[in-house]
Amino acid sequence: MKFTKPLVALTLLSATLLSACSSLSPMVNTEPQAEDVAPEVLTPLQVKVKSLQGQPNLYQDKKSQFSANNQTLSQFQKGLSLKQQGKFSEAKAVFSRLSEQHPELSGIWVQLALVNKQLSKKSTQQTLKDMARYLNNAVAANPYNYVAHNELGKVLRQQGQFQNALKHYDLALKSWPAFSQAYLNRGILYDLYLGEKSLALNDYELYQALSNDESRQLKGWIIDLQRQIKRAQAAS
Repeated sequence: MKFTKPLVALTLLSATLLSACSSLSPMVNTEPQAEDVAPEVLTPLQVKVKSLQGQPNLYQDKKSQFSANNQTLSQFQKGLSLKQQGKFSEAKAVFSRLSEQHPELSGIWVQLALVNKQLSKKSTQQTLKDMARYLNNAVAANPYNYVAHNELGKVLRQQGQFQNALKHYDLALKSWPAFSQAYLNRGILYDLYLGEKSLALNDYELYQALSNDESRQLKGWIIDLQRQIKRAQAAS
């Protein structure tokens, strides 16, 4: 019996400690928990744009196959500088010499086409013919030059060769699927010349998303096409 009181005291102490631990235990998990961040919900257009932006630029990937030496690059930069200064005749002379020396360099032919356009006050049939020749040389030299394909598409459209123009816009986008300008120009071709309104709307929206063009003109085109498509669907 002499051990009864200490044993009772020890039992009471243990019970008190357990009770205290029990009362504190919920506090261990009372720290605020980080809420799960909801994943970003993308629209179908945003998904498409992300997919396009993730695809390779074949022109950049293959660029090493069409390299130029430092002297040629220096002359090319000189031609670009003259062009930017509005000295188009002098720029054309520089690019013409370079095209004779390096017909395998696609960018030279593109610049010749663009300078030739600047030298002509109007897009005459001869101007378009000369531009087409330069641009055909450009895509022959480098089939991955999406700028050349895009410019050639515009020339062919002006010449009334709509299917050939479409082919070159498609080739530009095959080379670089995220090239916004080709979507704009292909959209114009679909809209005004081929009557493919849904395809035109799709291209305008892709151009807008890729270029971040928020101009009123483009928004007006998109709204107008949406109305046209809706009316056509209601009438069918």
